[in-house]
Amino acid sequence: MTQTVEIAGAGIGGLATGLAFARKGWRVRVHEQDERLRVLGAGIYIFENGLRVLEALGVLQTVVADAIPAWRHEKRDHDGSVFAQSCLGPRFRLYVPPREALLTALYDGLIAAGGEVVFGSRAVGADTGDNALLLADGSRIRADLVVGADGINSPVRDSLNLLRWRRPVGQFGYRAMIARRPGELKSEIGRSHCENWNGSRRLLYAPCTEDLTYVQLTSLKGDDAANRVPIDRDYWSSLFPHLDWVIERIPDGGRADWFELIRLKSWAKGRVALVGDAASAQPPFLGQGGGCAMMSAYTLADAIERAGEISDGLADWQRRQRRFTEWVQRVAYWYGQLALLPPAARTKVFRTIDGTAWLKSATLLVAARRDATIVKTWGDDIGMDGSFVYPLVH
Repeated sequence: MTQTVEIAGAGIGGLATGLAFARKGWRVRVHEQDERLRVLGAGIYIFENGLRVLEALGVLQTVVADAIPAWRHEKRDHDGSVFAQSCLGPRFRLYVPPREALLTALYDGLIAAGGEVVFGSRAVGADTGDNALLLADGSRIRADLVVGADGINSPVRDSLNLLRWRRPVGQFGYRAMIARRPGELKSEIGRSHCENWNGSRRLLYAPCTEDLTYVQLTSLKGDDAANRVPIDRDYWSSLFPHLDWVIERIPDGGRADWFELIRLKSWAKGRVALVGDAASAQPPFLGQGGGCAMMSAYTLADAIERAGEISDGLADWQRRQRRFTEWVQRVAYWYGQLALLPPAARTKVFRTIDGTAWLKSATLLVAARRDATIVKTWGDDIGMDGSFVYPLVH
């Protein structure tokens, strides 16, 4: 008999989960409370881990068809001078496609694989007694497996009392896409991924396609001028005068968020699992929110298939995947905390990391490999050996 999975949320985690199970022959239905895909006007970082999951799901080429592969990541002072840089290459790939390209590819792949997405269907919880997804209209839909991929404010998670803690990180971000102008790709600054710093404030410039660039402004709690929405362009231009050509193009309709960190008591209860921000929300400073969501989605389906039984598969999935994802959350948090350092001290930290190969290995690769089952057992199928984390601190 065909097994069934009901999924709450048609974001990255929900669609990736649906596609992973559909490709394994499950009957998949995804419930999305909005009337269409929640396509936000921003880019999304996809490192080696996410790229290999997309390849295993059969949608990689569609996602990156128009995206520009990253070749270098720089850190610059407010005057434009470079104080740290790293080159990226075939071993450490990075693309920043528009979020729309990723969501559309996952959605189209899911539909082509026989899955279903129901729009205007809002999940309000789950019941482990009869393994049902609970909807706002009063429906109870039973399934072999229920997945909550319904975001940081997950009703599915909260209905099962799985939240251990939820902490603000005291940092604010404004994210948007801007248009490129002819010739900018030919310039050095127009091709590089660049993290610009002035005190605790950052402006990230990340090329997406020939026509679009992803921009993220971040600042600390209490920095009222920098946290203002719509953004104060004169203020940001005074911080980064060499980037006034970027700032003047930033639209008013970008996404504004106060970043948070989530930790759960468990990623699963009964035959209900949690994926993506519902389980592992993190500040975006490593660009690994989407990658972690896709890894969790892929490995969830894989674990259950390998175990041959849902409960055993859930336990094995959580044992292997959770430690690694929570480690990435911690690295993202502490990377963000560098904004609290005096500029001279922060620059010294970045230069030390950037210029010392053994330190990168000690802080990243060794930590990732300390539980070999995390990166070995799952990684065999999609080519991961743990080294994809190397470029996360650029």
